[in-house]
Amino acid sequence: MKKLTGIFVVFALMLGFSVAATAQQAGTASDSASMAPQHQAQVEFSDVDLEKFVGVQGTLEEIRQDYTQRLEAAGDQEAANRLQQEAGQLMVEAVQDEGLDVETYNQIAMALQTDQQLRDRVESMMN
Repeated sequence: MKKLTGIFVVFALMLGFSVAATAQQAGTASDSASMAPQHQAQVEFSDVDLEKFVGVQGTLEEIRQDYTQRLEAAGDQEAANRLQQEAGQLMVEAVQDEGLDVETYNQIAMALQTDQQLRDRVESMMN
C-alpha cells in the first residue's frame, strides 16, 4: 500500500500543478500557498467519493505510463513542459469525468499518507 500511496500523491501533485497552470494561462491569480500540502484536521470521506477515487486510478495510471514514455522521448525542456501540462489536464479531466472534483481527489490522496483507517478502506475497495 505504501507504493500505492506514493502513486496517489504523485497524481495529486500533478493534478495540483495542472490546475495552477490552467489558472495562470487563464490569467487568474492563484495563491501558491493554497497549492502547498497543509496539515488539516482529519476529514471524513464518503464511500461514494472513495469509490470514485479508486475508480479513476486505472485511467490515471494509463495516462502516467503513456506520458512517462513521451517525456523520456521529449527533445527539449519546452516539449517536456508541454507534455507535463497535457498529462496534467488529462488527469484533471479523468478525475472530473469520474464525478470527483480535483480538490477532493487531492484531499483523499494526502489523507492516505497519515490515516491508516482511510488506507484500509481504500485498499479494501481496490480488491
